[in-house]
Amino acid sequence: MGESDCQNIRETLDLYLDSELLVETNQSVLDHLGSCRRCAAESERRTELRCRLKEALTLEDDDEHERDNLSRRRVQLALDRERGPRSARIGWTVLAASLILAFALGLAYWGIGNISKQANSSEVNTPSSRSAILIAAVDRDAVENHKVCALSYPPDWTFDQQRVERELTPRFAPLIRAIDGKPRSYELIEGHICSYQQRKYAHLIFRSHGHTVSVFIEHDDPRANPKSSRPREIAQTSYTAYQVASVDTAIHRIFLVSDLPSVENLALANQLFPLTLGFIQKLELRAG
Repeated sequence: MGESDCQNIRETLDLYLDSELLVETNQSVLDHLGSCRRCAAESERRTELRCRLKEALTLEDDDEHERDNLSRRRVQLALDRERGPRSARIGWTVLAASLILAFALGLAYWGIGNISKQANSSEVNTPSSRSAILIAAVDRDAVENHKVCALSYPPDWTFDQQRVERELTPRFAPLIRAIDGKPRSYELIEGHICSYQQRKYAHLIFRSHGHTVSVFIEHDDPRANPKSSRPREIAQTSYTAYQVASVDTAIHRIFLVSDLPSVENLALANQLFPLTLGFIQKLELRAG
């Protein structure tokens, strides 16, 4: 029996003790151990080592996690020493294969992500998508102006018609009389000209039962800002806790912003917009 046979047996001995060998190979190891005292002694030594290491894994419960990790590291180090260079090479081969597989999967995921991004990018660049983004930005600015301006007035703020007509300028002051008494359940508390994000608005503020409502009128010069594809009928969108109803005329945009439920916000817009539209269209006829 040669030294090379013993070396092969010792390299597979841990797999034998772990019961991981095929039946034929397992029988070969058994036959060798029955006829080789040195390999049999080595097998007994490793079996005893495993028993001691197993005992090290059954430590007190109060420090179980830390001690378990320590014991597992000891087991792994001991087994690595026993398995020798061949097992180490196998371990490195498995690790390298795992890294290559992970890298390949990463490349595949990156490629799919880029294709998806390119598809989404080309979709955003279509005219309808650009128009939708423009409309969303305009509506969002109206909401932010409502929060900054309309919600800043104290609960006891009272309406002063002379001051409001002066603040609205002669161009929009007649709007106060045009919407007189509408909507019935809401009280007009303020009106003025204000600016937000380089947008200039005629701004009317209404209140009722703890709700504040803004009506904004923005002049839209089609020469400086091409007309969007927004339909002339009332459109409605939501931004967090706020609803925006909006409509276009030839050169104006009109918004109604509130924290009302969607249905109530649209119903209120249907009351206020016809009067506001009538006033704006007369302005546009005179200007034309």
